[in-house]
Amino acid sequence: MTTIPCWIISMNPEAPLAAALARELADAGITHQFVPAVDGRQGMPALQGAEHFDNRTAWLRHQKLLTPRQVGCYLAHYRTIARAWNEGLERVCILEDDVSIEPAFRETLDALSSLPSDIEMVRLMALRIRRRKAVMPLPGMNEHLLVRPERGWCGCQAYVINRAGMKKLLEHAARIFEPIDKLVDHFWEFDLRLYGVEPHVCYENPHQSSTRTPGLKPARAPWLLRLLAPLHKAAFSRSRHRYLKAHADEFYPAEMPAERMGRTKRMK
Repeated sequence: MTTIPCWIISMNPEAPLAAALARELADAGITHQFVPAVDGRQGMPALQGAEHFDNRTAWLRHQKLLTPRQVGCYLAHYRTIARAWNEGLERVCILEDDVSIEPAFRETLDALSSLPSDIEMVRLMALRIRRRKAVMPLPGMNEHLLVRPERGWCGCQAYVINRAGMKKLLEHAARIFEPIDKLVDHFWEFDLRLYGVEPHVCYENPHQSSTRTPGLKPARAPWLLRLLAPLHKAAFSRSRHRYLKAHADEFYPAEMPAERMGRTKRMK
């Protein structure tokens, strides 16, 4: 069995996509278990412990608040990572139940288990193609690379996070103001050492997003926050560029991959 357990976030483990993913992992000899999703379909989920909304930042950064379904997705990941932390796991692979794994998935997990602790989070697939630095081949693998994107890959469908990454994310993410994948994309705000794998070892199965709320018209941001939003955006951009400059040897030279790196249809 691989040394990194796989946890599948699912509202219904018996649903066809979730059950198919569980079979794929079992056939690959990978330890896995289901963890409960957070249901935002019937209204805003209740918060727990230190979880709290930061609506001011949501308005400034995105000019809208999260929908109940987006909050449900956010809390599902946040609480799953908190559970892994509380159980003392050194690493965990977290999957949403709408992905399928590629043949190299298990070998990739084995390779990631041997990486140093300063590689804190590794995305196993992406929705965006970005410029990135090819860091090194994954240990024992010839065709798969560890890469360091200079911007967010988007999506939290599949990733490995270690204990140092769990700590950073849990300390930063109790304040809720943007979707969970955007928070990870903005890794420089909390110095999350974020990497990716190419080619991708998971892909998203086509389906209707569970985070969309049909027919819901977003509320308009308060006028003062609309006026301040461009200043906030400029400061946010400066902070990113300062971080990249301070860590230039980790991110550069960067270039686009030579070919499409995965089978997810939404990837662009």
